Amino acid sequence: MTIDVIVLAGDAFTRGVTFGAARRSQIEAFNSDWLASLHAVGIPSPRTYVAEMLRHTDFLTAIRKHAPDLLEEVRGIAVGATQPVELLLASQFMDEEWAYRRRLQAHAETPQKCSSVAVTRSGLTWIGQNMDLGGYTDGHQVVTRIAPHGAEAGALIFTIGGMLGLMGVNARGVGVCVNFLPQLPNASQGLPVAFVIRRLLQEGSATAAAGLVSVLPHATGQHYLIADPISVRSFEASAAGVIEYHSPDPSRVLHTNHPVAGDTGDVPAKADSVDSVARLRALTHRLMNGDPDLDAIKAALCSRDDPDHPVCKVRSGNEHVNPPSGTTTFTTGSMISALEHGSPMIDVWVSSGPPSLRGYEHMSLPKI
Repeated sequence: MTIDVIVLAGDAFTRGVTFGAARRSQIEAFNSDWLASLHAVGIPSPRTYVAEMLRHTDFLTAIRKHAPDLLEEVRGIAVGATQPVELLLASQFMDEEWAYRRRLQAHAETPQKCSSVAVTRSGLTWIGQNMDLGGYTDGHQVVTRIAPHGAEAGALIFTIGGMLGLMGVNARGVGVCVNFLPQLPNASQGLPVAFVIRRLLQEGSATAAAGLVSVLPHATGQHYLIADPISVRSFEASAAGVIEYHSPDPSRVLHTNHPVAGDTGDVPAKADSVDSVARLRALTHRLMNGDPDLDAIKAALCSRDDPDHPVCKVRSGNEHVNPPSGTTTFTTGSMISALEHGSPMIDVWVSSGPPSLRGYEHMSLPKI
């Protein structure tokens, strides 16, 4: 299944307007499906709920301080898509919304989503992940190709609806993948994940991005996997601080949705981490031995070794039928980037949905 690619150029606001205008009907449909998904989990008036979330949280202070250009991009998307800016802004707060909901509803379902990998050897690093989200996100996948502007490098970003980004790679060869860590502390202020991802992709190396992620104020628990052609860094961040994870084999880092920094050996399967632990076990079995290459990484992200807790999640029934709104988790998309020292191009493989069913589409990004 081919994924739409939108080319964006100019300053942040201009990029946003272009994106919003190009995807106006799709963004409106995504916002409608997102609100319907909130209703499906027991929120009677989603628009009222979203407005209350914005009143009872303060993410804007951190956004204005650490990513003011990205706030302008969100405003541009709202203008281009003719959507209320408050709604467009709230739609960026995917994990922050869950954390807010959890504070209101102790019984809120804990999301089990996202598996990320990085393998590096001799000036070549592969970084990739499956992005697992609600079934309502299917049909809303898109890639943005951001042109260089001033000192800012270009980038390829995988996202949905009118969001700033879910994972990506920049033209300097820096890749960023993420995993939600619901066990870690969250807060009603700090920088939301979508803004952190895009902000890290403005850096020129994994070292620079690692330094930045270590000092940003984080609103929710999240693992950030950061790579360039010569290094891989892994950080578990939350409102309580940031801890770097050091893999037993520094040439490969694997992560799912439970904290592993400081742990040794196998991780016990806590009640809210059974799926995450099973996926990490499958990745470890496939990628921690031997000399994994691109095909091995693709196979790992397509794998369903544990039928109850597969790395690649598909919906039951006909997966091409539009899904109902709700919390059913499935692989919204997958992205793998090859970061090679000295290469003029960055090769990227993207799947719009579960890669085991829809396969990967090759793209490239000129390196600077």
